[in-house]
Amino acid sequence: MAVLVAAVILLGGLVLVNLLLTGAVIRKLRTLSKESSAGRVPRSFGLAVGAEVPAFSAVTVTDTKVTADDFAGERTFVGFFSTDCPHCLPKAPAFVATARAAASDGMRVLAVVVEGEQESAGLLAALTDEVSVVLESEGGAMADAFAIAAFPSFFLVGPDGTVEASGLKPELPVPPAVPAPARSA
Repeated sequence: MAVLVAAVILLGGLVLVNLLLTGAVIRKLRTLSKESSAGRVPRSFGLAVGAEVPAFSAVTVTDTKVTADDFAGERTFVGFFSTDCPHCLPKAPAFVATARAAASDGMRVLAVVVEGEQESAGLLAALTDEVSVVLESEGGAMADAFAIAAFPSFFLVGPDGTVEASGLKPELPVPPAVPAPARSA
């Protein structure tokens, strides 16, 4: 009988320790999920569809000035990359392929590389030959104008200077469908 009592007490103690450890792990996971946004897509990664691109002034790596006024009159596909973003360099070839197709349709294409702590040479090499590239530091004019909160981000700016579509994939973002007019009976 003494062995049975000892076994029950030991088992009860193990269950209690397991319960305490599980509670500690759950508390730690809740704390980490509140502190970190890793693995989550921000609700807004930049300017919303329909928003007008605010005034900015930047210079491409070939010393060509770019302003918000340059977007007037034609559609522009803009991609934002960061040297510190692990997903940016792998997505650069898809962006270049999309840029070629967009340019063949008469669309202007612009890439913005935000320099962080990592070297920009690899990202610039992947983009420069095919598209106009603006190289700016964190908090640069274009990233601020587009309110960039995630990299890479892609925007389709309409001829009126407003964002027609946006996305996190390097394919050309598709503008939202315009609802058909209501039919009267």
